Amino acid sequence: MTARKAEVPITDLIKVWCERCCIRIAPNEEQTVARGKTYHPHCYSKLLPAISKPKGKVSQAVPGGMV
Repeated sequence: MTARKAEVPITDLIKVWCERCCIRIAPNEEQTVARGKTYHPHCYSKLLPAISKPKGKVSQAVPGGMV
């Protein structure tokens, strides 16, 4: 008769890394998932301003047509 090993949940075996800072996210630590990538909440909050800012020169519309 063989002894059975205690079953370990699969979530404890999967190691998750932050896409921005490349530091491991602990299983008990809060994480944010966006577009299939995992981030620390503070790393994701730093990433948001960079995503929302338009690149290049932005022109503003002038009321009443061209000037």
